[in-house]
Amino acid sequence: MMNFLKLSLVLLLSISPFFAAICHGRDLNVSHGRELNRYESGLLNKASPLLEANDFDAALKLMLPLLEQAAPHHVVFQYVCKTLADTGAEAKALNCWERGYQLYPNQGQIVVNLAQAQLQTERYEAAISTLSNLELSTLEKPIEAQVRYMRGYAYYQLAQYQAAIDLLLSSDVKLHWWPLISYSQMALEQWQEAKSSALQWLAFEPDSRTAWQVLTRSELGLGNKLEAAVASDIAAQSIGAISGSSRPQDSIGLFGQIKAYNLAASCTSQTDTDDASRLGSAIKVFDSQALACAQYAWLSGRYDEALVFLEGFNLDGLSESCGLVDDFYLLQGQLFSALKQGDNARRAWSKVGQQLLPLGTAAEIKHARQRRNQLQGQALLLIGQSYWLEQQWPEAQASYRKLAQTPGFETLAAAFGQRLATFVQLEEKLR
Repeated sequence: MMNFLKLSLVLLLSISPFFAAICHGRDLNVSHGRELNRYESGLLNKASPLLEANDFDAALKLMLPLLEQAAPHHVVFQYVCKTLADTGAEAKALNCWERGYQLYPNQGQIVVNLAQAQLQTERYEAAISTLSNLELSTLEKPIEAQVRYMRGYAYYQLAQYQAAIDLLLSSDVKLHWWPLISYSQMALEQWQEAKSSALQWLAFEPDSRTAWQVLTRSELGLGNKLEAAVASDIAAQSIGAISGSSRPQDSIGLFGQIKAYNLAASCTSQTDTDDASRLGSAIKVFDSQALACAQYAWLSGRYDEALVFLEGFNLDGLSESCGLVDDFYLLQGQLFSALKQGDNARRAWSKVGQQLLPLGTAAEIKHARQRRNQLQGQALLLIGQSYWLEQQWPEAQASYRKLAQTPGFETLAAAFGQRLATFVQLEEKLR
């Protein structure tokens, strides 16, 4: 089984504020059982200002004698053990929490803090055993969520990935849980599940580089190479966007690409459902919304998916909305070209500009003609480029000659034709 991505202990830092809250600065008179005695209360009250000033060594000197009692109050452990950890004495802090746990096995705050110390010292099995004594349903929601995460983290570190997944997905998933869930799914090569987790993660953090990396690996595991390449590109761009080193336009491009990826996944998903044929047949006209969806799919690298999406439309209905027919074939050709299907691409581009102009006023017809000429010129340029790349020189020249007859493209066609002629002559000399 692949051992993919070992989580850093940094993930546990999200727990730290909770532990700080339950260990320092509490009302010293709060108790479950006996009250603090005068000796304990006096020393803890003297230590509190020192703790607030982060003078842990001085506070510790005052409080350590409290542990010499046979059974110190549980609040004493919350103060002293936490302060030991703050001074860097992790082993002593662990021993302190273990003693507190022996005396107060049902005191939730001590149980959770002991487990935290065990995790920090990589005693994962011990942490799971300690936390198993807590009934999650009886805990307050914030504490229950932290305990669930800690157990999931321990399971992950023990390579018990399915246990971590089952535990974390059985509740309302928090944002910082998604790395643990998705890494566990990847470790089990559950690529579709990991992809789903990455997408849910990105719904909360669309600019998360790590989430895009998870999506990249998941797409590769599913054999979706183009989608993986796009996700990888977004992950690479997000480095600069997050660090602030990229230019503003780079960040705009990044978030535009993220939007394209997400919108394409959403609007083309109907083709993946069981009733895709029913939905496709219900759409008679290729409208601007469908065009935008197909363009998002193209921009996000979903070329095959975009082609399938376009094929779902009734071509007979396109003749009734010829204002978008040329856009349809132009985009279809670009998709075929991206998939290295030159013949299909040129066949689609050759259909651009072949439709009759729509009826309307003189101004409307003039505008439609100008737009048709513009799109036809783009298509002829793409056809010429396609032939050129495949070293079909005569066909490329013919395309540029036809381009020269398109209003507005005369100068550009002459420049490309001349450049191609020069290139062909140079090629012949080098043979």
